[in-house]
Amino acid sequence: MTLQYSYYQTMEDYVKSFSLYKCDVAMIEPALYDYHYAQIKPIYSYINETIANRMTDDEDGEIFRELLKDLQVNNRKEVHALPLFLDYGILYYRQDIKPHPPETWAQLSNEIDYIDDIPNFSRTDTVYIGQFNEYREFYYNLFENVLNTRKPITYEVVESETNHTINQFKQLFDKEIIDEYAWHLNSEYGVIRFNDEKALYMRNWSSFLYNVTYEYSQKEGPQFGIAKMLYSDDRYESSRAINKGIYICVASSVQESNFNDAVLLVETFSSKSFMEYLIEANIFYDIPVYHSLLEDGYKKDSDYCKRINCEFFLGLAEDHVISTYSVFYQESFLDKLNEFFETAKQFFKAATEDEMDITGDKSSEAITLESLMSTFSDYFEDKYVELKSATTIIMIIIVAIEILITSIVTYYLIKHRNFIEIRRSSPLFLITMLVGIILAFASILTFIGKPTTFICILRPYILVLTFGLTFFSLLLKTFRIKVIFDKVNIQVKDSNLVMYLCVLLGFELILVTIWSVAAGMKPQVKVVSREMHYYMCQNTESLGEYIQTILIIYNGLTLVYGCYLAYKVKNVYSEYNESKVIGLSIYGIVICMIILMFIVNINGLDHTTLFLIQSLMIILSADIILVFMFTPKLWKLHINIISEIPYDKPNEEERKASLPPEEEKKNSLPPEERNISIKNNVTTD
Repeated sequence: MTLQYSYYQTMEDYVKSFSLYKCDVAMIEPALYDYHYAQIKPIYSYINETIANRMTDDEDGEIFRELLKDLQVNNRKEVHALPLFLDYGILYYRQDIKPHPPETWAQLSNEIDYIDDIPNFSRTDTVYIGQFNEYREFYYNLFENVLNTRKPITYEVVESETNHTINQFKQLFDKEIIDEYAWHLNSEYGVIRFNDEKALYMRNWSSFLYNVTYEYSQKEGPQFGIAKMLYSDDRYESSRAINKGIYICVASSVQESNFNDAVLLVETFSSKSFMEYLIEANIFYDIPVYHSLLEDGYKKDSDYCKRINCEFFLGLAEDHVISTYSVFYQESFLDKLNEFFETAKQFFKAATEDEMDITGDKSSEAITLESLMSTFSDYFEDKYVELKSATTIIMIIIVAIEILITSIVTYYLIKHRNFIEIRRSSPLFLITMLVGIILAFASILTFIGKPTTFICILRPYILVLTFGLTFFSLLLKTFRIKVIFDKVNIQVKDSNLVMYLCVLLGFELILVTIWSVAAGMKPQVKVVSREMHYYMCQNTESLGEYIQTILIIYNGLTLVYGCYLAYKVKNVYSEYNESKVIGLSIYGIVICMIILMFIVNINGLDHTTLFLIQSLMIILSADIILVFMFTPKLWKLHINIISEIPYDKPNEEERKASLPPEEEKKNSLPPEERNISIKNNVTTD
């Protein structure tokens, strides 16, 4: 069979060849593979065995597996192309002008200070061509720097590194190191301009190495070199190299009679044995996907290796990033990146409002780094509960009203603390509960906005204090009622209960302090699905998870014990007995906590829904205590004030009538017997 082939210089032409030129087999990169997926013939069932065998290869299986990830974005698990060669991102530079190229963006930025003194280089030419013509080229410029972070690739790392990179690019534009002309160059035109000696540096792909080599071999004097890509000064090591695979596939327009031959050609051309033949025949100009072909000692001295500089690319291979596309790709990501790219153009140009008025084009509006990043933040969808959202604003209004109401209740309680109903309910513990309720409402505000490390450490303290001051106070008041009516010899004065409260609360605060110091929570992104991921506070160490589990079990047991106490005192009756309202409050809190635990563990809920549910459960729990514990007291206080009944100093008859039966019986005893009867069983100090 005679093999016919064509080479089209620009990317746009060979994309058109899928339909326009009716080719059977074509090369394609990951972005175009995904974009033109419908025009690629499904051949997975024919090549799946080949894929499996190459992925399990002892020498090159790892790199093969990584390359295939770029073809599996958007849940396309079936791979319909095979990697043909690797395309490294490298820095081309004029070796005759700069024998040693810069290694960092800052070094490149500082070259403007002495660029005019460099002979044989016109200041009107471009210092650095960075491929910023359209989003695909901009994508690699941007994320090459982001990937150089050497940190685990998380959404927060990508965001912070992108912010840093955009600032660096802005400085290069401001200093005219990247000029307006260079902005409009794509990969192919960048090579042409570099070959015409119109640029000092150029970021481009290794697949253009032959083109540059051929052009410069015709010149007398000018020479070029290749180096690693630039990186940020705050990196501890040198830059990493991005590889993208160039894949061979069968076009959907393939003639049926040629289909089997086309599949065979895809498998053969991408095979290790055929690649080795190309290298030995000295007719191959790219980097094979099988690095083992370059690692054999005798091949390093071959004409092929001398031509493409195998030693340099093997050095890159030791520290490269392969799955650049699949690492970042999400649904509609390229559309969002294109929007970001268009906005970034205006940011880099530093367009003024005067220019906007002249052109009348809103897209020319001056853009700040913050507004630019907010455009790009669409990539980090549903990051956190935003302050400007309608749900957040409504919740803030509700929280403000609840805090105001609770503050008014606290004021009236303190002002009328000598009212007999309030005095016999222990004003100290009522105030403690109200402080806890105010903290409960305030805790909702800590879930608004992008969480910081400080907020993540603060939240457990607020939640522990909220739960302790409210529920533990209820628990101890119920405990006192049970002790009195069970005639147990335990100290239950207010001073004793305050000590018990400090012990219960102190244990939790000690655990939280150990948690925050040794294994504090930090803001991280929880990935629910490809479409949903958001910031939340998560443990960074296993110790934090253990402490969190202990706190949950500890508070769960106190809830169960509180329910038990509420049940035991449910039949206790006295005119001033609070057992029923305390029991209702405890039951209400327990129900809210159970509902909350079930809901927050449902997979698939977005951050706004979780925020809304958590906030409503907190508000409901606090309102239950306000309604059951304080409404009856405020109502009696209101009636008392209207009736103008004095209550500051109750008379002896009122005092006796207010005592529980045991106390009344105790007071009726002779003085010498009164002191030894039911020791310390009192309701107040």
